[in-house]
Amino acid sequence: MKIFKWDEINGQDQDVKMEAFLTAINDTYAILQLKDEEETRPMHFVSYAALQKSGDTPDIDHYEVVYVAPLLPYKDQNTLLDEIYEKFNIAHPADFRGHSLSVSDIVAIRTNGQVSCHYVDSIGFVTLPEFLKPKNYLKNAEMAMEDDYGMIDGIINNGKAPAMEVTEKPKEERESILEKLKAAKEPGHKPPAWFGERNLE
Repeated sequence: MKIFKWDEINGQDQDVKMEAFLTAINDTYAILQLKDEEETRPMHFVSYAALQKSGDTPDIDHYEVVYVAPLLPYKDQNTLLDEIYEKFNIAHPADFRGHSLSVSDIVAIRTNGQVSCHYVDSIGFVTLPEFLKPKNYLKNAEMAMEDDYGMIDGIINNGKAPAMEVTEKPKEERESILEKLKAAKEPGHKPPAWFGERNLE
């Protein structure tokens, strides 16, 4: 696992920021904002209800990570989200390069290996349980940290999968197949006609 220096993360590319967010030893949060592209412009600063009305849902591919930082102790998630909203509107961190936190932005919070994503709405936040799941964006981080590749499931290092029981075929069954093969080699034994071959007898 890489150890990231937080004051250097926000000058890096998307992959480094996302990896820092997903693999940090401590709890972290990330600010995601819509990319400035023709496809995403109609979604900028749109309430969640209006987005749904137009048939859209927030898509990770439309977003970029603009800020990652360690999470400070907090009382509850609602208070934390309100504090993050206030911080990124009134007292931006010096290394923050995005616009003030606004409608259509997403706050991702990672605590104890679990990630939750929250859409900034007109009033409050909307939790997005499926935002990261369709493509399991935790997969690369999990593959680097999991004890067992059978547990690539969106939760980092949640232990080994239960061992699968391996059952062997009975010895008698194996021998009977072996006996059939031996019998096929005996003199006078005629092999079956190949598929499509005409039987001339």
